Amino acid sequence: MKPSTRAALAAAPAGLALAGALAVPANAAAPRPSVPSQPQARNQAAAPQVPAFDFKKECAPLPAGQDPALAVCLGLVVTDGTMKLGGLSQQISKPLRIVVQATQASPSENSKITSVRMSGRPMKVPGGVTGLLGLPIPGTDDLPFFKVEVQAKYAGGFEFELPNAKIGLKIKIRNDALGAGCFIGSKKDPMKLDLAVDFSKVTIVDPGDPADPFGHPTVLNGPAEDSAFAVPKTAGCGLPGPLIDWKVGLPSPSGKNAASFNTYIALGQYAAPSARAARSGARQNPLDRLRALKIG
Repeated sequence: MKPSTRAALAAAPAGLALAGALAVPANAAAPRPSVPSQPQARNQAAAPQVPAFDFKKECAPLPAGQDPALAVCLGLVVTDGTMKLGGLSQQISKPLRIVVQATQASPSENSKITSVRMSGRPMKVPGGVTGLLGLPIPGTDDLPFFKVEVQAKYAGGFEFELPNAKIGLKIKIRNDALGAGCFIGSKKDPMKLDLAVDFSKVTIVDPGDPADPFGHPTVLNGPAEDSAFAVPKTAGCGLPGPLIDWKVGLPSPSGKNAASFNTYIALGQYAAPSARAARSGARQNPLDRLRALKIG
C-alpha cells in the first residue's frame, strides 16, 4: 500500500469520528438555581483539590498611574464539571483558570477589565477517536490521527456580578487530521455563557486576611451552571467542518446545551486597606465582599 494511501486511511477515521461519534449522550444541566442564604465555613484541609492562588505571580501589573487602592485581582478556577455542546459531551478533567484584573477610575465607578488571562491544558477525550465511536480500543488514545483533545479558549465578554458571571468561549479541537485551527465557535461568534452561582451551596474555603487581601485572598467554592446558551458552528476545521456540524448538531440552539462547573473564586486587592478598614473587613462576610464587586 502506498504511503499516501495509508495516510489517507489513517486520517479518515479521525475526521469521521469527530463528526459522527461526538454524539455521546449527556445529561442536561439542572435548571438555574435560586439565590440565597449565607455560606457555611469549611475546613480547607477537607478539600484536597482546592487550587492555590498566587496573586503575586498570576495578576497582571497595574496600568501606569493606576491607584492600587482602586484595583482588584479576581481568580476563578474550574476544577471539575461537564459541558454539553450539542451532541458533544466532555468531562472537565484538567483545571481551567481565569485571572482578571479590574480597576476603577474613582470609588464611585464600577470596576472595568484591564486584563483577562485564561489557561488550561488540553483535555484528552477517553479512547480518542474509537472512544468517541463508542468502541474504545485500549492503547489507541495517543496514536497519530486517533488522539483527540479539546481545550477551552477565552473569546471575550467577561462580566462578573454575583450571582452571575459571563464569559465568551471557543473550544479548540486537537487532532492530527484537523490541523491547528479547528474550533467550535470563534472570537467573532463565541459561546456566550451566563453562569449562575447557587449561593445556598457556596462554602468559605478560606476567609483570607483582611490586612493582606492580595497575599492571602478570600477563597470560596460553589457550583456555577448555565443551560441557556447557544453553541455556534465550527470554524477553521477545513473539509470535515460541515460534516462535524451536521453530525453534532451545530449550531446548537439555546436549551440544547449545558455547562456545570465546580468553581473556586478568590479576590485580592492590590493595596492593603488601612488598619481601620481591615478591622471592618474582618467583620464582613467574605461572600458580601464578592457580592459588592461589579466588573464589566
